Amino acid sequence: METTPAIPQKFEELMKLEKIERHHLDILTTAEKAEFLQLIHAKIPNYHGEELDRYIEQTSALLDQNEVWEFNHRKIEVIIERYVKETGNMPSTSAIATATRLSRHTVRKHLNAVNQSPVVSDQNNGIALMLPRVMGSVLKQALQGDVKAARVYIEAATKQKQAPATIINQNNYIQINKTIISQQLVEQLTPDQLKKIELIITGRDIPGQQPEV
Repeated sequence: METTPAIPQKFEELMKLEKIERHHLDILTTAEKAEFLQLIHAKIPNYHGEELDRYIEQTSALLDQNEVWEFNHRKIEVIIERYVKETGNMPSTSAIATATRLSRHTVRKHLNAVNQSPVVSDQNNGIALMLPRVMGSVLKQALQGDVKAARVYIEAATKQKQAPATIINQNNYIQINKTIISQQLVEQLTPDQLKKIELIITGRDIPGQQPEV
């Protein structure tokens, strides 16, 4: 029967520190440092809620903060999408925290990071987080000939040029032959160019062809 390898004494002593700094690892060999850093990252999924917050604070000097942010982002995004599909409403911060097993503080901090404005509510920040995925889906339907989706996308893109929103790169794009149309590209188009695309999608640029209703 296999047993879990014992954690080296040096590692245990480091884990007892209130906050582990880079210089604390000077007692380790190069190989031990690599092993300890791997251990630090591997333990993240084992913590939840405020306990996870304390662990992140303790080991923040050793962690890849982008990795931590994306770890939280994926969990929050999945829960918001599932909740909206099931209820048609945005989940509260408490509901997201419960489902993701993150603390409410972490959820609120993450949602606020999506949209930096302090006056925007957590709920609206949740909407902002999901916007790229939703608009990517709408764009795909529009380019497949869905007139209603085209109208929604053109209207949203036009309004966005008047009041820019924070965009998170979700790698949403449509490729037609060798041409890639991304959300970022659409945002750079002028109102006249957007109108021309709308006419092409709806078929109103083709003589004798009537658009769908």
